[in-house]
Amino acid sequence: MNFLEQRIEHFGAEKIFIALFVLFGVMILFTRPPYRLMDEPLHMARAWQISEGIFLSPVAKQDDVLKTIAGGNKKSFGWENRSPDAATEKMYAASIPLSLIPDECLFGVDDDSRDVKYSFDEFKTFLSTPLNADARESGLIPNTGAYPPPTYLPQAVAAFIGRSLNLSAGEIYYLMGLSGLIFAAACVFGAMKLLPEAKTLIFLLAMMPMFLIEAASTSADAVTFGVCFLGTAWLLSLRRSAEKFSRAEIFGLIILAIMLACSKFVYGTILLLYFLIPRDRAGGLKKFLAFGAAILLLNLLTSLGWTELTAGMTDVEPATAHNYLGPDYPSFENVDLAAQKSLVAEHPQAFFNAMTNSLIVGRFFYCASFFGMWGANGKLLLPFWFCILHTITLLFFALSNGLRLTLAERATMLFAAGISTTAFFLFDYLTWSPVGCEFVKGVQGRYFIPLAPMFFGALSLLPPMRHKNLIALATGTFSGVVMLATNFLAFY
Repeated sequence: MNFLEQRIEHFGAEKIFIALFVLFGVMILFTRPPYRLMDEPLHMARAWQISEGIFLSPVAKQDDVLKTIAGGNKKSFGWENRSPDAATEKMYAASIPLSLIPDECLFGVDDDSRDVKYSFDEFKTFLSTPLNADARESGLIPNTGAYPPPTYLPQAVAAFIGRSLNLSAGEIYYLMGLSGLIFAAACVFGAMKLLPEAKTLIFLLAMMPMFLIEAASTSADAVTFGVCFLGTAWLLSLRRSAEKFSRAEIFGLIILAIMLACSKFVYGTILLLYFLIPRDRAGGLKKFLAFGAAILLLNLLTSLGWTELTAGMTDVEPATAHNYLGPDYPSFENVDLAAQKSLVAEHPQAFFNAMTNSLIVGRFFYCASFFGMWGANGKLLLPFWFCILHTITLLFFALSNGLRLTLAERATMLFAAGISTTAFFLFDYLTWSPVGCEFVKGVQGRYFIPLAPMFFGALSLLPPMRHKNLIALATGTFSGVVMLATNFLAFY
């Protein structure tokens, strides 16, 4: 270990790592033009709604909401109605101040936001725009309206504080993005402290542009990514002790089960890492299994309970290609949730064949959207060479991440990640893919970021590499610079 490595270790590598994470997070927050991120207007609307104490999103018919748009020509921040058949279906809706989302920040599904350049003058104008909370507009938020309030807790608190301090619309927007970044940073820092042997791997996963951009936004992914990273690291760290669970640990496991359910129900498989903890910590095998079953059941009941509260009792229509894209998109014709369910129930091999085909054919897209894909409609990708180079780097750090795992522990981690992956493909096969389609449509690479610590952590086979902290710092810095350069060249 050279002098510089010694100084880094003495000071605390995780402190330097998180400082770099926050630095690049703040830079991308203020340089990415507002709402040049997929579905961010819908996330903003849901977070704002929660900040006003509206925890259950109201429902409305598409036609009724569209009639409220001023003049009939103004772009709506919400879901765009393209399916005449779905015009009268009930969907989640929100009402927010017009000043939060200026017209020039809104883009339709056919628009390429890279064609519209952003300037410093527009940034200053947005920052100085008064909020005017009484001038409002309604919009449909069928995908984000179903999210529970804890998913937007940092941004909702920031919005409430911003209103209380009479901040401008732009100041509130950036305060909400900053709150998401701070929450994610706290979770990443906690994960590195809990699992120091894998801190370089955790840091490099967090420094991926996709992680940083989502964290520094009003998106629910800021909380989802943070909770999943922290939860994974904590469960793995609990393997190292033989003492009985403390009350704080029991309470923490209960909160984790609830938060994972609030993030996305498919990430509940992270709780399977509980079964890697020594059984004596629960006071014997029976208590260990009983408590493990209890937290899994709590996670499931939280998901089902919220779904029943928000959907089952309101007759709201699920967000699918049927009620969004409509007949203008031939590749999404014949999307039928009920028919697809029947097909999968009778011929499950059809789904698994479609999933396999998608993983093979779409491997480069999943890789590219895992590392970085933004713009209002997700048309901005990082350079292909960066994705390949960063994949190789991550694999090296994964193979030498320092986790000492048994074969059973590796298998459990990969099994948990595999179950979540299958669940994602199944959900999108039902809601976004034509009946009997040979490929699954709608899956994006960023969905797998919360599973990355389990997948890459399970690959630990080699001794830790030399100068790993220095190499990680250099790699993280390079990743951040490429992210900022790609963003600048696309939007300025």
